[in-house]
Amino acid sequence: MLGIDTSSSPFDQLRAVRRLGTARGGRSAEAEAHGRHHLYAAQDRRTAIPVLIKVMSKPGLVYERSAANEIATLGTINRELPHSRYFPILKDHGRLPDHRVYIVTSLFDEFPLATTIGSEHMPARLVGHLRTAVEISKALAELHRLSIFHIDLNPMNVLYRAEKGRPVIRIVDFESSYESARHQAGDFYDPPTTPGYAAPEVFRQAPDARADVYSLGAVLYTMLTGYGWTWTGEVDTAVSADRSLDPELTAILAAAVEPDPEKRYPSIAPFQAALGAYLESIWPGRAG
Repeated sequence: MLGIDTSSSPFDQLRAVRRLGTARGGRSAEAEAHGRHHLYAAQDRRTAIPVLIKVMSKPGLVYERSAANEIATLGTINRELPHSRYFPILKDHGRLPDHRVYIVTSLFDEFPLATTIGSEHMPARLVGHLRTAVEISKALAELHRLSIFHIDLNPMNVLYRAEKGRPVIRIVDFESSYESARHQAGDFYDPPTTPGYAAPEVFRQAPDARADVYSLGAVLYTMLTGYGWTWTGEVDTAVSADRSLDPELTAILAAAVEPDPEKRYPSIAPFQAALGAYLESIWPGRAG
């Protein structure tokens, strides 16, 4: 069963509605059933544009606040960055008869970065992973110029594909995002996060760009070495104990995933610069 009534508004304006399964998300059916939301793909009957439908798995204040936060953040992003290629376009949102909140956005062709990550260190993919991380940092830099911070960046919330040897990146799932203008004015903020990837300070203070630096560092380390670290401890401990990476790259990662934000890269720009310089040193003249 789909779980939504495709004969009722707004879903009657869509065709080919289908539940997104494990092939796209990389999650088991059980995990999908117990997650915060269910995802569907469809096509707008009027424009033939593919759309993504996110429906909260059940009504409730926590789910509604997360959805409202994503709706508000995407509204700002779409208004201030109308030509950005990195972020979804908010198409519609509302509430179903059973009171669950839904959100309709543009649907990207790319798949989660998680589906490309192996189970072990693969040195042959180092350059590709670094280029992907640099591209993600460019997307984050656009966000940060708006004083918006993603907070829950992880391999599921980054979509990826390669085009002519270059990474194409999309950033999705803004339920946990922090928008300074709104939240400093008093909007409720209690973000759902992914263990291991969320910066430790986001639960005790207003987050800033350093939180996304931490998350990107954890994502890059996962790309480089696999998910093993997530089962054994914190990412900073894993990075400092890792002897499989070049010491220079280890130092860059360690500065990104430092638990104390005061000792971390102060913004995404110096982290991006460090990654770019390292990439140039191992792949001269071709990193751009």
